[in-house]
Amino acid sequence: MIGWAEVAMVALWALIGVGAYLVGSISSGYVVGRIYRNVDLRRVGSGSTGATNTFRTLGPGAGVLVALLDIAKGAVAVILARVVMVPNDLEIVAVAQAVAAIAVVAGHCWPALLERRGGRGVATGFGALLFIATPAWVGAVGAFVVALVVTRIVSVGSLAAVAGGIGAYILSSALGAIPFHPATLAFTLVAGGIIVWRHRPNIERLLRGAEPRILT
Repeated sequence: MIGWAEVAMVALWALIGVGAYLVGSISSGYVVGRIYRNVDLRRVGSGSTGATNTFRTLGPGAGVLVALLDIAKGAVAVILARVVMVPNDLEIVAVAQAVAAIAVVAGHCWPALLERRGGRGVATGFGALLFIATPAWVGAVGAFVVALVVTRIVSVGSLAAVAGGIGAYILSSALGAIPFHPATLAFTLVAGGIIVWRHRPNIERLLRGAEPRILT
C-alpha cells in the first residue's frame, strides 16, 4: 500500500521536473541572438536556437557563449535537484537528478515559449551528465570530439556523443568506477533518445550527403 510519504516524494519529484523544464526553457540562443544582432535564430539557418546554429549565424564568440550557457542549464538543474532533496538517501536523490536531467533537456528542446522551438539538447545534456556521472560525461565528450575531428560534421559528433555517453556509463558502472542506478541509465537513454529525435533533419541530410561541415 502506498503511503503519504511516497505520494509526497513523487509530488516532489514532479515539482523538480517542472522546475528543471522551466530552467531548460530559458533559451540562451534566442536571448543572445536578440541582444547580439536582434536576430531570431528560429527564423534563420537551421531554425535551432542551439550553439551550432548560433555559431553559423552569429559567429564563434556567440556560439561558444550559447554553448556554455546551455551547459550551465543542465548543470544547474541537477544541482538544484540535489539541494532540494537533501538530506534524503542516495537512491531518492538519484531519481531526482534523473528527472531533472531529462526535464531540462526536454525544456531546452521544446521550451515553454518560443513556439516550442528550441535546440537539439546536446550541450544541456552534457551539463547534466557532468554532475550525474562524470565518467560517462568523459565518454560522451570524447566521442563528440573524435567524431567531429574525423568528419567535421557537428551532428555526427552529437550523435556519437549519445552513444559514447551511454556506453561509457554502462562500462564504468560494470567496472565499479561509479555506482549503477536504473534512474541514471534511464536518463542517458531517454535524453539520448530526445537528442537523436531532434537530429532527424540532420540525419536525413547525412543520408543525402548534404549535411554541412565545419572547420573546412
